[in-house]
Amino acid sequence: MSIRTRITLVGLGIVTVVICCLSGTLFGLISRGIGTDRDELLSARTDQLLAGVAAATADDLAPATVLAQVDPRSSVDIFTMVLSSSGEPLQYTGAVEGEPLRIPGSVLDAARRDGRASASVPVDGDVPVFVLVRPWSRTDLGLTGYVVAAQTSRKAEQDRAGLVVLFAIAAVVTFIAAAIAVWVATGRALRPLLQLAVLADDIGGSQDLTRRLPQRSTQDAVGRLARSFNAMMDRLAEAYGRLATALQAQQRFTADASHELRTPLTTIRNNAEFLLQHPSARDEDRAAALADIAGESRRLHRLVENLLTLARADGGVAVAREPVDLAEVAAEVCRQAGALHPQRRIELSGPPARAVVGDRDLLTQLLWILLDNAVRFTASAADGQIWVAVTQRGERVQLTVADNGSGLPAGSEERIFERFYRADDSRSGGGAGLGLAIAAWIVSVHSGEIIAANNDRGGATFSVDLPAARVKIQLSGGDS
Repeated sequence: MSIRTRITLVGLGIVTVVICCLSGTLFGLISRGIGTDRDELLSARTDQLLAGVAAATADDLAPATVLAQVDPRSSVDIFTMVLSSSGEPLQYTGAVEGEPLRIPGSVLDAARRDGRASASVPVDGDVPVFVLVRPWSRTDLGLTGYVVAAQTSRKAEQDRAGLVVLFAIAAVVTFIAAAIAVWVATGRALRPLLQLAVLADDIGGSQDLTRRLPQRSTQDAVGRLARSFNAMMDRLAEAYGRLATALQAQQRFTADASHELRTPLTTIRNNAEFLLQHPSARDEDRAAALADIAGESRRLHRLVENLLTLARADGGVAVAREPVDLAEVAAEVCRQAGALHPQRRIELSGPPARAVVGDRDLLTQLLWILLDNAVRFTASAADGQIWVAVTQRGERVQLTVADNGSGLPAGSEERIFERFYRADDSRSGGGAGLGLAIAAWIVSVHSGEIIAANNDRGGATFSVDLPAARVKIQLSGGDS
């Protein structure tokens, strides 16, 4: 059963209850009014009879009949009677089979005692007749008696039956009108839901996430649902785009990683097979093969370490958050790099105590990546030089690593931070193209920004911008 049908049935159930309650209340009130109207009519007719008796002569009060008499078994008209003190009819306008209606003595006694009396008098087992009896007296004539106004109860029953028919017709018409109105109203109200269902089915079949429901200006629940659905579709389309991009990046990453791992493994396997197949090879050949195996093993180790670091980045692993003196870290790394590469001149500038909040090990790794990159691209320079600077500007700390090497190829300033990207294999120094991608991740988890550009010395400059820590670091030479 559809929701429209359920709502319509519930609405019709409420309408039915309201119709029944209203009809029952009105029927009760009108039924009481019918009895009251009858009593008033009978009372008015007895007043007329009493007035006539008061003005009548003795001859007028003599027994007489009316030719056209009312039969209460077939007529609902009011008929009257004038009775003597003994209850014998003097005049009457209604009769049953030619005989006047007999009023019980108890009713006459009650009328004489109370001034008036009413009762239902049966007529041959048929519908009873309601009578109103009032006494009269003519002391001047020495006569007393009773006046009677009567009407069959069938009149009230006919009126009530007419009310039942009227209310039944009105209830049926109201029910049909309410059914049509509720059905149309629910259809209009639920139209956006139907559009939502159709649109959801179409999107599921076509995977077109650009489709939206028509905007509604109303502030009702359906209007809010339409806006919520459109907002959800916007978020879903955005998430789907990010997922597609991530899947493409993952596929490219897997292919590049497989390619990078294949080269050192192939070299190691070939040299190992050479040593196994030629146990009596010359010493220089054996030494060269072992050197290749050792070199490729170190390269493979670095590649695996870098891949693990990137996997950690993709896994969203939380990093340490503590104050780190970036100038101190830079000084230590520059000292060690100078010892490893004595042919390079590495200069560090900037005052100490430039604090950031982050992971000391990751920041150290960041500096090593930038310095190794600078050393690699100044390998062919006769006078290779590297400049490292740590400065603070307001709430930001900047780390700059520049060299006078071969610089960056045009258009590669942003792509060099992509995984496995190498602008020029001849100048890559055997790298896999993962170092700068790791550097970009380290800067990102520290809420910073890294950019690369060529400098006026012909080399490349890498600038890292990090938020400064709002703490003071205790140094060996004093406070900062």
